[in-house]
Amino acid sequence: MELSTFEILVKRIAPLNGDPSLTAVARRVVQGYFLTLSNLEAIDLTYQLEFFISRPNPVDPDRTLDGRADVVYDIAGANNPLFLYGGSGSSRFATSFTVPAGQTISVQLLPKPFLFSDMNPDVEVRGYAVLTLPALFDINSFSFKAQSNKSVRVLINPEMRGTFLPNGYPDLLDGDFDQIDYPLAIASGKGLNAIEPEPSFLLGLNSITPAVRESLKQQLNARLATASNAQAQVQALVEFGDLVRKNPITSPQNFSDLINNELKVP
Repeated sequence: MELSTFEILVKRIAPLNGDPSLTAVARRVVQGYFLTLSNLEAIDLTYQLEFFISRPNPVDPDRTLDGRADVVYDIAGANNPLFLYGGSGSSRFATSFTVPAGQTISVQLLPKPFLFSDMNPDVEVRGYAVLTLPALFDINSFSFKAQSNKSVRVLINPEMRGTFLPNGYPDLLDGDFDQIDYPLAIASGKGLNAIEPEPSFLLGLNSITPAVRESLKQQLNARLATASNAQAQVQALVEFGDLVRKNPITSPQNFSDLINNELKVP
């Protein structure tokens, strides 16, 4: 489902033109996208969150999420990092996360901290966010399985939050760190939504021998073993689904090439 628009910023609220009197009012603003999501179902569910950005021509490194943004999430504790798939030439960036049954999660798209110390930053990225419930790869059956046989209920609340930095930051920390926040219009027009799960689908490898299948399983498990944690493994499997949709697998070699050459494991 389409969620909302978004915009991340690290820039001054007014351009400087050499007039010292403008410096005091043209403070830097740091703004991020916050999504609060409640899983109202009795099962754990893995969601994919995609960000589609507007890109200028020619490409501007300050108008992309690549190298300019982090994604973190938390349920009831410290922020945990998520991997953001996408590159310098991409207009689509994606992440994924698991929400336990009945739990509420906060997902945050934030400018990278190193940008805050720039005295005249110009990072401005906007676009729209999409939330889906992808089919997950089951390594035993070599198929992608739907997470539910019916639509799933979620409560969502997207908003923008920002901080105005004192002009002396980071050398001086005694100024005002004023806060802003405002809700974003939800595309569906309501907070309670039902998301249709992606249906199950098969790989084109049903006729392979048990020995070949076992070899492919070992290759995939070896790639997943390089992940930094269990959440990163889930993200890699969701990404694997995206790769398969773009590059249909019709042979064991296709599978091996995709796993070993294309799959990014955070």
